[in-house]
Parts: sequence; structure tokens; C-alpha cells
Amino acid sequence: MFVVIKRRKLVLVLLALIVVQLTLTTALCVNQFAASSHSLIDFTVVIDAGHGGIDGGVVSKSGVKESTLNLAYSKTLGELFKNAGFNVVYTRTTEDGLYGLPTNGFKRRDMQERKRIAEQAKPNILISVHMNKFSSSNRSGPQVFFQQGKTDGQTLAQSLQKVLNDSTGNAHSALAGDYYICRELNCPAVIVECGFLSNDEEAELLQTEDHRLKICELVFKGVMLYLYQ
Repeated sequence: MFVVIKRRKLVLVLLALIVVQLTLTTALCVNQFAASSHSLIDFTVVIDAGHGGIDGGVVSKSGVKESTLNLAYSKTLGELFKNAGFNVVYTRTTEDGLYGLPTNGFKRRDMQERKRIAEQAKPNILISVHMNKFSSSNRSGPQVFFQQGKTDGQTLAQSLQKVLNDSTGNAHSALAGDYYICRELNCPAVIVECGFLSNDEEAELLQTEDHRLKICELVFKGVMLYLYQ
């Protein structure tokens, strides 16, 4: 029998599950993308792999597309949550975009479809996974963004940023802005930029499995910190 646990009562269970999750990290099965219908916890995380299809997003100097990395990181992050008993829903599970035909207005249709999938899932939180770009090639490290004026999103973003900064040694701040996927949903929603493809060294690092696991584990722990507060 599965137990429905309210957010404030998740803490002890989640702390124990972190240990389980870390043990299972090396056994991630990244080929299974369907949402779990038998989650241990009544808590749904929507994971949104940014871009896709003809919209490759940022491209590194070596030609690596953001959309490809976003998908890989989203799969790994989703497995961490599923292994810990959460219900996980993905907006994108292939390299394709969500816009249908690549005609005028494809980006708007793509975002609307992401919104539809997320709303149908009735999520407790949404994490949109991206890679960053900056004019200076020296900037590095993960950074989190949230919808300006949404305090729940801000709290989630700050929790994630704290855990990320504590590990990387960066002093990045969680930043507010106007982002469709965060603005249009009622649940706390954030954009996690996992690193800078404009930084050649970090772009290479972002392609490694070890770094992908590290960043995804930090994001997972950031959500645990958010739930603990």
C-alpha cells in the first residue's frame, strides 16, 4: 500500500530516501521515460528538457547542441527522482521538438505544448533544464532562474542555487525574469542552466557522464532542501 504524504510530512522520508538514491545512482536506467504510476510519494515533478528539433538552443564551439545535453540531463535527473519514490513526468523524451510542423510560430506552439503537458500532470514543481551562454567565455557554473513576482518559485530557485554554489564554489544568485514556462504554471517552477557552453572547458565537462550525474544530484538535493524548509 502506498502512502500519501503531505509536503510538511515528507521530510523524514525524504532524508532516508536520499541515502537510497545515492546508492542507486550508478544503476540509473536512463532508457525508461514514462511517468511512474506507482510512486511512493504523492508528489509530481515535471522535468522539461528545453529546446529540441530545429531549435537546438545554444551551440558550443565544437558543435554540441544545447537541446541534446538538455535531454540527457533531464533523463538522469528524472531517474534520481523516480528512484527516490517521486512521480516524474517529462515534457520531451526524444530529440524532436513539440511544435508539430516546423512552420511559422513553431516556438510558440512548442511552449504551449510544454504547458499543456505540465498542467495535465498537476505537478508540485517543474524544473526546466537548459545550458547557458554568456558574452565572456570565462563565466561558468550552474545558475537558476525563476519568474519575477512568484515567491514559491523564488524559494525553490534559491534552494537549488545554494546547493549548487556550495558544491561549485561559485557565488551565482538565483535570478528573476519573465519566462513563459515559469509564468504560465501555478506550481513553483524554475529554469536550471546547468553550465555555460560559451566556456570551452565547461562545454567539454558538461558532456561527461560524471559531471552530468554530479549536477543532477545537486539539483535533486536542492529540491530536498526546498521541501525541508
